[in-house]
Amino acid sequence: MIEAVWDGDTVHDWFVELLAVTADPAEDVHLATVFRSTAARYLGEEGDHHPRHPSAVAAERAGRALAAHLSVPFRFASPDRPDDEAPRWHP
Repeated sequence: MIEAVWDGDTVHDWFVELLAVTADPAEDVHLATVFRSTAARYLGEEGDHHPRHPSAVAAERAGRALAAHLSVPFRFASPDRPDDEAPRWHP
C-alpha cells in the first residue's frame, strides 16, 4: 500500500510524507517528502488546490499514480487538512 501522512516542523511548516507500507515485514518505507514549495512547483499555474494545502494535492496525485502503477491501494487519512494524528493504516 502507498500511504500519505502529514508531518510538520518549525522550518518547513506542514508537509506530507509518502510511504510504502509493507505487510511482511511490517514496516513503513519512506518514498518522498512533499514540501509546500515543491508542491507549488509541481502544481505550476494550476492553482486549483484551494482551499486544500498544496502539499496534500501534490502528494495525493503522486501517491495515487504510484499506487495505480503498482496495483496497490492508496490511503490518505486526512487529505483536506493537516493532521499529524490522523489514524494510520497498519497491516
